[in-house]
Amino acid sequence: MQEIKFIKKYTYILLLFFVSTIFAQNEESALEFEIPHSFFDEMFRSPTDKHLVAWSGGVTIIIKNQSGQEIQVIGAIKTLEDFLNTELTNLARRQFKFNLNTPLKRITTPDDKSWAGHCGYDPYRNVTFNDIKNGKPVGWPPEITSEPWGLHLSKQTSKQGTLTNFKTGEKEVVSVYFHASSTYYYHKVKPQSLKGKINRDDNYKVCGKIGMYRLGPGNSRFKKFADVNGGEFEFSDELFLGDYQVQFTWLDGSFQVLEQHIVYDPFGNPEDLEYDLEIFEGEITGTLIDKETHKPVKNQKVKLQPVCTDSGLPEKETKSGEDGKFKFSKVPTGVYNVVTKGAPETQAGLTKKPNLRVGEILVKKNSKYDIFLHYNAPNFADVKLVWRAATIKFPEEDETPQFFDVMAYKNSGAMEKPTGTDGEPLKIPYTTIIPGIGKQTLYGWPESETATPEIISVKSLVHDKTKGMVKFRVSLGEDALNSCNISQDNNGPIYLDVNFDLNGMYDASGDLWMQVDVGTREDKVWNATRGNSLNRYPLAFKRYHFTSDEIEKFKNSEALEIFLTGQATLKIEFKPLEE
Repeated sequence: MQEIKFIKKYTYILLLFFVSTIFAQNEESALEFEIPHSFFDEMFRSPTDKHLVAWSGGVTIIIKNQSGQEIQVIGAIKTLEDFLNTELTNLARRQFKFNLNTPLKRITTPDDKSWAGHCGYDPYRNVTFNDIKNGKPVGWPPEITSEPWGLHLSKQTSKQGTLTNFKTGEKEVVSVYFHASSTYYYHKVKPQSLKGKINRDDNYKVCGKIGMYRLGPGNSRFKKFADVNGGEFEFSDELFLGDYQVQFTWLDGSFQVLEQHIVYDPFGNPEDLEYDLEIFEGEITGTLIDKETHKPVKNQKVKLQPVCTDSGLPEKETKSGEDGKFKFSKVPTGVYNVVTKGAPETQAGLTKKPNLRVGEILVKKNSKYDIFLHYNAPNFADVKLVWRAATIKFPEEDETPQFFDVMAYKNSGAMEKPTGTDGEPLKIPYTTIIPGIGKQTLYGWPESETATPEIISVKSLVHDKTKGMVKFRVSLGEDALNSCNISQDNNGPIYLDVNFDLNGMYDASGDLWMQVDVGTREDKVWNATRGNSLNRYPLAFKRYHFTSDEIEKFKNSEALEIFLTGQATLKIEFKPLEE
């Protein structure tokens, strides 16, 4: 029974036997018996539980004669030993491929009666056979459960065999008893924790996910992930003992294997993980293309922003060239977004060495603006207006604006939607001929066909109610003097024509309104007609001419502010609409 006690403590694995008869012999006798397949099939069933960590099993052979007396047959287990070792190796290949970096263990007892084998996690490290034989306690971690085969110390079965005595030549019928036990071990009671960090060799932090891909034991794999923030990660009560592959996944989904195989052993070797990423500086390049015209978008700002702001990676900014191309140099390893107006954020992905090509980024030019006006005349009036959804668009150097024959359209009755001479619907920018003015090109007009503004606020700033207008309003009727456009006459300067129909009243209790037209007037500053009480207030401002840089801002859908000053101020803001 001593051998069986050993087997119970330190059992090893066997699988399906494909040999039907075993023949064992020594110098004195030979033993033949048939292997009990169904017995061993049950004993060495293939485990499927994904939390498998070890298997132990063992067999003892006892020979008895017809009188029930045990016969000592030297080497009874020897021939069976080779077979068991082979089956142990096969099991290891199928269920314990990596085997927690623990060599297979197999042993035959000195009396040649018993064989034992083991795969997987080994709590008996540095423990000898004599230690176990002498009763040294060796315990499994309490988080690992066991599933023994057999309710008692072991199960047994028997087969009839033949024992041949070489000296006498006599054959004797004997009974071959197989005492066996096996135990599967699982780590599924309580998952354990693991901490670690991933380093860069520069001053930036790692962002992404760490993945633990369980390789075994067992044939059912699973994986766990943890966020890497500031280079550190932690699995909190998530992992089970076993073999793992360690992967790092960048924020764009790119991944790299940090270690092909590790043994996660929270009981015998609970160490934190630490890895160093390969870091380099590369380039990110791309091209901006106009979505509508399919031409390069030149001189437009392009930003490079790290997806993970906690990484500390730098933001970079450049402009597209004449060919629409842009380039960011000396970009540290990381995942970035390319940001430019008129295009959704384009994830550049993980920088590559030496160059990551983003490709073409389609840019939808935003030609829609809200135009805000703020008129402030001390001791007179304060007015805030907005013209909504104005279209402001300038052609590229190789483009010609559409032509609109306004007289032909008028003579046709002006009933249909206007079209250019090319037959296409009329769109800004377009050129026409205005009688008395000549050639005029329109580059900007609000959504309202009558250029009617939306009133934000109108108020009087008059201190002495007996000497000035005490009440103001802005007229919004069809015949009101409201305008807002960007135009060009006879290839001259491109100018802003803005005007609003301000009305004032001297007597708050009356109903007599006086029209006070405020806006830009040609190339001079003028006041109200001399002789009336308004001649001390600046009502008109010098016509504003746009510079080439300001026109470039419109082409790039950028915001713009202009100030017209004097005794009063006129502030006009062009704010691009977010699409």
